[in-house]
Amino acid sequence: MKLLRAFGSLLTGGACVAAWLSLAGKFVPALDVLASFLPLFGVATLLGLLLAQWRPGAAIAAALLALAPVAIGVAPEWLREIPTAPAGAPQVHVLTHNVWTQNDDPAETAQAIIDASPDVAILQEVNGNFRPMLAALGQHFPYATKCPGRCSFIIFSRWPIVDSDYSLKARNGRKIGPALLWARIAPSTGDTFMVATLHYPRPTSGDQAVRRRAAAKALARIDREDLIVAGDMNLTPWAAAMREQDRAFAPLTRMTRSPSWPRAIPVLPIDHLYAGPDWGLVSSRQLPGTGSDHRPILVTLARR
Repeated sequence: MKLLRAFGSLLTGGACVAAWLSLAGKFVPALDVLASFLPLFGVATLLGLLLAQWRPGAAIAAALLALAPVAIGVAPEWLREIPTAPAGAPQVHVLTHNVWTQNDDPAETAQAIIDASPDVAILQEVNGNFRPMLAALGQHFPYATKCPGRCSFIIFSRWPIVDSDYSLKARNGRKIGPALLWARIAPSTGDTFMVATLHYPRPTSGDQAVRRRAAAKALARIDREDLIVAGDMNLTPWAAAMREQDRAFAPLTRMTRSPSWPRAIPVLPIDHLYAGPDWGLVSSRQLPGTGSDHRPILVTLARR
């Protein structure tokens, strides 16, 4: 029993220290990795106090001390405004999903995408076990971007794709920015719109910040009013890097909050969708898990 109580005390203290250190990610990028797990530090604190069996006064003080940085980091995400779509406006259903190179049931994942009936399906990591399923999805979506060689992205659409490429183009037609896949889609009614997908490395990689900033710089040089950008960004909303990206991607708004990883018990929102000022949010939800280690996110938008 004493050993269990000692472990609880260590867990409480460690979680409290980690939670406060995670808030320093803006100034020390290496600490921003901790921010990804900020809500879990709150859970660990409460579990530690339960095991430690401290006196009520000490337990309450420790809980307040440890949960304060969790509230500071997480509350702004739930308080931020997301533009809503007007009632009755034509809707666009966009699914974003990292199908995972090591997908252990590609057929189930493909069927889940089909069953979700999106207008546009934006997929990452299609260059692994899932690749044979691209032909099957092509039977249900009349249009798709080309996926030559070992490409890791593909965009499926039930509406015509009038243009696409693996690099953004400046107004003068010159290719700019890092590699990402985009497509301009012509819906059955209304104006065309552009969708793009990207996939960042994990936050422990020094290359992530380079990729994020390069993408933001390139996006700033194109028309973003009708733009939709989605993908596996390996960033949680309470990370300083995500707040930096939210500002850099403006006037795009991040429409998603749903946790998508890991598959079994999703706790980390790392798959995101941004949309330009032309769009308002109708709904955003996590779909059931299949063979991927991520869960798909289905976002419904409408013109404002």
